[in-house]
Amino acid sequence: MDNLVSRGGVSLKDIWADRAVYQPGEVANLLLLLENLGEGAVPVQLHVSLYWLAEQIWMRDWHIEVQPGDQQVALPLELPVESFRGYGVDLTLYHASGSPGVRKSTALDVLENWTQAPRYGFLSDFAPGDHNAEAVCARLARYHVNLVQFYDWMWRHYVLMPPENDFDDALGRRLSLCSVREKVDACHRQGMAALGYAAVYGAEPEYALEHPAEMLYNAAGEPYSLEKLFYIMNIHEDNPWRAQILVEMARAVREVPFDGLHLDQYGFPKKEVFGPPPERVAYDLARDFPVFIDEARRVIRQAQPGSRVIFNAVENWPIESVAPTSQDATYIEVWPPYTSYSDLQKLILEAQRLAPHKQVILAAYLSPLKGAQGEDLLLAEAATRLASAAIWACGGFHLLMGEQDAALCDPYYPAYAVLRPGFARVMRNYYDFVVRYENVLSDLRLTTLATDETQRSIHIDGVEVSAFGEAGKVWAIRRQMPQFSTVSLINLSTAPDIAWNAPKPPPRLFQNLPVAMRVDGEVTGVYGASPESDEGRPCQLAYRLVRRDGATWLHTTLPALEYWSMLIIKTTNQSV
Repeated sequence: MDNLVSRGGVSLKDIWADRAVYQPGEVANLLLLLENLGEGAVPVQLHVSLYWLAEQIWMRDWHIEVQPGDQQVALPLELPVESFRGYGVDLTLYHASGSPGVRKSTALDVLENWTQAPRYGFLSDFAPGDHNAEAVCARLARYHVNLVQFYDWMWRHYVLMPPENDFDDALGRRLSLCSVREKVDACHRQGMAALGYAAVYGAEPEYALEHPAEMLYNAAGEPYSLEKLFYIMNIHEDNPWRAQILVEMARAVREVPFDGLHLDQYGFPKKEVFGPPPERVAYDLARDFPVFIDEARRVIRQAQPGSRVIFNAVENWPIESVAPTSQDATYIEVWPPYTSYSDLQKLILEAQRLAPHKQVILAAYLSPLKGAQGEDLLLAEAATRLASAAIWACGGFHLLMGEQDAALCDPYYPAYAVLRPGFARVMRNYYDFVVRYENVLSDLRLTTLATDETQRSIHIDGVEVSAFGEAGKVWAIRRQMPQFSTVSLINLSTAPDIAWNAPKPPPRLFQNLPVAMRVDGEVTGVYGASPESDEGRPCQLAYRLVRRDGATWLHTTLPALEYWSMLIIKTTNQSV
């Protein structure tokens, strides 16, 4: 059950926004789940405040009567028209007797389109007779997921649209096109875009082996395949496969209809790629992928105007050639050798360097969650929190959440892990946090300070600080933009290793941490915030400035650090 707070016999069980995201000029609805355990109606006052960072935008009061039992209430919220803005929504419930109020918070944002802040999620269950689309997508929207990958929704990799409504996919799952379409429609009602999965070069044996001239081969003349389930086809512009799959992609976007496609590859072959014997023409997929991506985007936008494309750089390959293409975000599926926390940061920063105007999404599957129980589950949940915090604090987005409050723990999405209710609430708090502070976490103008500079510019009394994501220390990630500087502190103090995808013990809780950091410009305010404290609300912090060694140092006290806390320093510095 969600956290429950009560006043005068009325319990405030949950609050959330009615859509994953809002367009400029839209009116949001704040939804409340109230419970009255008494026998008669109870009058209450509801006080709502909208905040941008620490600035109150407006406040308003409602007076309602709560009937006995559970009652859902919708409060209309007028939102500012500025786009790419994340807001905190704080609600206080007062009983008519005037007794002190109780508070709960959530978040919402205003975006022109998902590319500004792509909170990526997934759906993979499309069984016949599955008519719970509305509930599934509404639940996913509570994590503010605004972009949904429809994973393995199709009939085959070489013919995407099924021959009939109910069908068996290539792996024998019974699926329904009707269920797919119902969930696409439900996503749209929740403000979420729907991307259909499509492999660019995978084909089942019944097609591939009948078209040997369309396959790719190794130096020995053997066809490449993924365990002989899917054969690697030739996407070069002179090969018939390319025209075949582009027609299928356009048809899927037009007929389902999707809002675009998630283009997949399998991460190989990276070299020694040839056409069929005896000619053995050599190909270079790192060069062919970008041409294909741009053409696929052009073709599907003709079929469905406004469609968008994401391409999977598996194991960060070939990021140099695919990041600058016309794809709408830079997407990386994280595999070894990218195993450490600092590797997550390096992936994000390098992708941002290659495509500065695109957000970066990491598919980092949390394998410790798979089948975990008891103590192992607690260690897996700690690993999930630390890895997600690392990705967000470094300016990236994490493909993680899907149907049934589930998280990805395997590259085959139907093998997802359903989170226990208490941890699902924790992850909702995290997503509320990254939406509330998206303008100081995800703004593409943010610059991440070099690790050596961060190492020299932050000190915490009594705590070992690292700028490199080291085990046994607090990881400090410093980023800045005009008017704001942030320091994310990720607590690796009890981590036995630096592997982001390994179980972790819950970190030691620090309280009242004395922090000193070098600052530029005139400081006008300092705030602390954490997804684990006060439901993410900002806390104004006292501070003092000290001139030392030709630099200005800011001294303040951070109230607490459990997994992830952030300092936000507001300045008048416009030169960053």
